[in-house]
Amino acid sequence: MSSRQPPRDVPPDVLAERYGRRSRTGRPWYRRPLPLAAAVLAALLVLAYGVWVSVAQSRGPAFAEISHQVVDDRTAWIRFSVTREPGTAVQCSVRALDADGAEVGVLQVPVPAGPERDVQQEVEVATTQRAVTVGVSSCSAVEG
Repeated sequence: MSSRQPPRDVPPDVLAERYGRRSRTGRPWYRRPLPLAAAVLAALLVLAYGVWVSVAQSRGPAFAEISHQVVDDRTAWIRFSVTREPGTAVQCSVRALDADGAEVGVLQVPVPAGPERDVQQEVEVATTQRAVTVGVSSCSAVEG
């Protein structure tokens, strides 16, 4: 096995023209102040964006379905829990859907302010035709 070496009759400038010259400073990018500052700034911006997204998503009330049942062609009910800051009033939107995914019933459910963090609600939703499912579509804090 032999290692490949350039032919001895090729001047070094030919190789430099073909492949480029090395930096005269010889220092890697992370030892130069400008590229290092740019890399640190980019890392800080990515970190700040991640913190902002996580804080923005953690605001507001959360909800979770406990159970639901389609009673008949005109009625469905759902039991769900709402997690909110104590003392905050919340309004939740409950939707009943048919087999095609069309909305056949909607109900705005007020959750009054109180000292509890987690509150359970059970509501009956009137429908225009038989629903196949019912669920909470959103909850938001009520101002004032």
